[in-house]
Amino acid sequence: MKLHLCALISLLGSIAASQSQKPLETAPSPYVPLHPELEARSREILAKYPLIDTHIDLPATMRTINRRPMDAIPKLNESHPGHFDLPRAKAGGLGGAFFTANASCPGAYGRDVGPDFLDPTETVQHVLESIDLVKNTLAYYPTLMKGARTAQDVRGAFSEGRLAVLMGLEGTHGLANSLSTSRMYAELGVRYMTLTHVCHSSFASSNGGGAGTSGSTIPPAHPGNGLTPWGIELVHELNRLGVMVDLSHTSDNTARDAIKASKAPVVWTHSGARAINNHPRNVPDDILEMIGDGPDKNNGIIPSVLFSTFIDPNNATTARVVDHIEHIAKIVGKNHVGLGSDFNGISLAVEGMEDVSKWPNMIQELLSRGWTEPEIAGIMGGNLLRVMEEVEVVKNDLSNLPPSPEVYYKRTDLPAHEWGGPNMAYLAPDVQNIVVQQRRLRDEL
Repeated sequence: MKLHLCALISLLGSIAASQSQKPLETAPSPYVPLHPELEARSREILAKYPLIDTHIDLPATMRTINRRPMDAIPKLNESHPGHFDLPRAKAGGLGGAFFTANASCPGAYGRDVGPDFLDPTETVQHVLESIDLVKNTLAYYPTLMKGARTAQDVRGAFSEGRLAVLMGLEGTHGLANSLSTSRMYAELGVRYMTLTHVCHSSFASSNGGGAGTSGSTIPPAHPGNGLTPWGIELVHELNRLGVMVDLSHTSDNTARDAIKASKAPVVWTHSGARAINNHPRNVPDDILEMIGDGPDKNNGIIPSVLFSTFIDPNNATTARVVDHIEHIAKIVGKNHVGLGSDFNGISLAVEGMEDVSKWPNMIQELLSRGWTEPEIAGIMGGNLLRVMEEVEVVKNDLSNLPPSPEVYYKRTDLPAHEWGGPNMAYLAPDVQNIVVQQRRLRDEL
């Protein structure tokens, strides 16, 4: 018997929903202290300072396995598929997390935006639905989670014993070529924007090479394979909005250009050190040299990722992650490192850090290498909170500036003459005259 397409989709959604309510077929690995002699000390530190993960793709998982993604929300306080749920977050001492409100690059679902990035896709819809998921999750768990936008919000949530939840946008393809969209996302609570994901956008060039790929870079789409002039305008607008500029996934030249353009500290929310593992998703030393203390440095932060492919496919361990961290810290200073797992967006985390319940192992490894309590407090979240505060200072300094009126120069939908309706029936006479004059001038050109 043939099913109507809508009925079939509904049936598949019901199956997915029922499966998401069953115990996980593969139970999360139990927590085993990496350094048992340091277990108690790691727990003391986690109770004292907020550990903030700068990148968890939770909304993507909720959308991937559910016909009705909001059906996943009640299950987050049980055993939920992926690397994150609330019981494991509590067990691991997680104090705050950036959930990514993102959309897959159009090529992932067979769409081509064209050479000028103008062919329409559903990316804005997908981003808004992800934001809606985060906001409804917060509303469902008011005693366990608290929405945060500022460093002070994070500290307040931590003092109340609630998980501080922030949002980031992964990839400016989710802006649909519009600065207006960036402003609306900021209003909704997005606190950082990754300038690219694994695809280029009209704003910036990507290094490609993301999870599930060969690790090779993708062919350039822009002259210089960096930030476009339009992208520089976006960086300035993000500075004005108090939104952090995230350089994970970007091409090396995009990163260099953005550091030069930004008036505020930049971040890499989930990257490693290319000198430790030569992968395009990791940051090369010459770019790391642009970050740190001093008048000629950007005061940003590089949180380290936990994806085995980026860390070391042949030695994917917690210790190897700390090798990345220590190499980065050797160049930029210990005040400019952090933790950004990429949980729920990776297929295999490193040994010892398989999910959010394992964060004590990271603290133990740092302790075993002689990191002091203040240094560990910094990498856990103190360095990030400083960056957030400095981004807010820049926002206040730029508060006298108006929103950027700039529009992507390749757009063909403005002026929006077609909005006038048949025979310009929706337009007042003087507006009709302007449209006629504009069309005449356009035709002459």
